[in-house]
Amino acid sequence: MSQQQIRQHVRVRAPVDRVFAFFADHERFIRLMGGRCRRIVDGQDEPNGLGSVRRIGPGLLSFDETIVTFDKNARIEYAITRGSPIRAHRGTIDFRDDRGATVVDYVIRFEPKIPLTGGLIARGLKLAWNLNAPKVLAQLEQAA
Repeated sequence: MSQQQIRQHVRVRAPVDRVFAFFADHERFIRLMGGRCRRIVDGQDEPNGLGSVRRIGPGLLSFDETIVTFDKNARIEYAITRGSPIRAHRGTIDFRDDRGATVVDYVIRFEPKIPLTGGLIARGLKLAWNLNAPKVLAQLEQAA
């Protein structure tokens, strides 16, 4: 199967600590994609930190993402650990200060479980981001 990659590179006019805190909060983070989730396992050192698990989606369509790297104000990585039509999924979000603003580099890599569906899934994820993230990030900037 072919690996898919989606990259979102944005500059948010808010300090790194505020942007990181937003992305680290499971229930706020998922708004970037227009979804809902709930934390089902608390992290080791803080609720949404390393080892925490969020459940995304309803009932039988739900899947779990586990935080596998939590480097405060620098990097969050997560992997799908249950459910989903994709495998070998890894989301990596890097944060960098840029003169009081924050540069966010968000990369999702995955392989589809069903042949020939990777491109369709990637387009759906990009569409979800493009429909939701600009509004959500603008609200984050206004609150800063």
